Amino acid sequence: MSHNPARGWLGLAAACAVVALAGPLSATATASAIPTAIPSVQNVKVTSFDGAKIIVNFFPATGLETGQTAPTVLEGSGWGLPAYPDSMTTGVSTSIAGGQFVGDALGPASLNADGFNVVTWDNRGWYGSGGQVNIDDPQIEGRDVTAIINWLATLPGVKLKGPDDPVVGMTGASYGGGIQLSAAEVDHRIDVIEPNMSWYSLVDALEPSGVAKSGWGNLLCFAAGIARAYLAPEVSDSCASSLNGIVTPGEMSFAQQVSPGPGLGAITTPTLLLGGTVDTLFPLNGDVETYEALRAAGTPVKMMWYCGGHGICNLPIGATDQVVDEELAFLDRYLKGERVNTGPGFQYLDQTGAWRSMPAYPVPASGRVTATGSGWLELSPFDTSGSGGIEATAASNALNIPLSAPSQSVETLSDARLRLFYTGIATKTSTPIFAQLVDESTGTVLDNQATPIPLILDGQPHSVTVPLNMVVWNLTPSSDIELQLTDATDLYFGQQAFGVVHLSARLALPTSPMGQTQ
Repeated sequence: MSHNPARGWLGLAAACAVVALAGPLSATATASAIPTAIPSVQNVKVTSFDGAKIIVNFFPATGLETGQTAPTVLEGSGWGLPAYPDSMTTGVSTSIAGGQFVGDALGPASLNADGFNVVTWDNRGWYGSGGQVNIDDPQIEGRDVTAIINWLATLPGVKLKGPDDPVVGMTGASYGGGIQLSAAEVDHRIDVIEPNMSWYSLVDALEPSGVAKSGWGNLLCFAAGIARAYLAPEVSDSCASSLNGIVTPGEMSFAQQVSPGPGLGAITTPTLLLGGTVDTLFPLNGDVETYEALRAAGTPVKMMWYCGGHGICNLPIGATDQVVDEELAFLDRYLKGERVNTGPGFQYLDQTGAWRSMPAYPVPASGRVTATGSGWLELSPFDTSGSGGIEATAASNALNIPLSAPSQSVETLSDARLRLFYTGIATKTSTPIFAQLVDESTGTVLDNQATPIPLILDGQPHSVTVPLNMVVWNLTPSSDIELQLTDATDLYFGQQAFGVVHLSARLALPTSPMGQTQ
């Protein structure tokens, strides 16, 4: 049967239900005089490596009885959310002004119905669990998962590969996506992971180029305050930078220390990597870095990009069963051992709503489109653009430079490179501007993405080269796209300087042939 996609703003939104999956129980029967249903186990305190008590729940596969076993899926919850309940069939979903937050599509009830035991837990420092929030640090939250797996191996109904070695995978999104990479780095008993809306580097995600992403930072820190989360001091300091715009070297060092990126080469677990094209918290550039690190390590990995993530999808979402079908197929193959087709190595959705595929990533470039131009840009603390701190919008104060159109229909599947030559003066010598691509026919920013570019405005000539946040877009000969350079977007901390700068810009955006339609 078809499966509906979940649409969710994981970490901040509320849950909604979709039809639960009906599937055969993957179980091994043994002799039992009077079979009885294996009960769920809830609110168990599992002791982690440092003595912190983690609140854990176990929900057996639908119909699982004494003498039977089933593989298990661990599903971590999003930032600000408690452990997912067993009645939850899907991720979380909401709609704002017609835009959809799109996220993880598997909840415990759906997984139970498809023949999997499910484990959920209150993340460290949240709700009933002890310890401090360290943002999915592999050496802290990652080791919490190891303690959970040790506990899991002692339960009835859990399929084992050997002593203390259950058949176990992971799924989940946002904070529940990042924990999968952290756990797989330190525990090789995990048989499959499906990180959705995860990150490679928290520095690049939260403080790119040293510019505080205050829109998302304020929202996430507000959620932590409402939930009374027990934050590590360094996390609290990062919340302060969202309010004052000052990113310290210590904060950047901590963010790098707890990021999964440096340790991804240790992961051997087959991985389905899911990312949102309009994700303004964790843009696709981080997914590409994760994918490339896993491939370099020889780890089986498939990557899939959908319209959603931490952001608003105002575009067609394509075939509604695509994401959840791929997630379930991946779990069926690597946990149940079923000979199912997990599809091509790279699948993506462009703004037309068409699912397309390639054998792997990166997709070879067949050409490029460019933008070259110059002009003056004034800077003012009174300027702004963007919406709600999570979405880029076209700016009224900007330097606009037309992008050349391709001679035939092509896709943008890698990041653009922008070279700036500039001279300017300002009341603050160091201050950023922001680059974004705007569709002039609709007035929308491509995939809601804006990239900060720090400048030194001391009256002297300077140059800088930066990669822009990736966009997935179908370009045609009739496309009317502009490079827009503006002084402010509320995705980031507000402009603090008065000044003026002369900019000479050269942008190159690689293009690729159209992928195979799914």
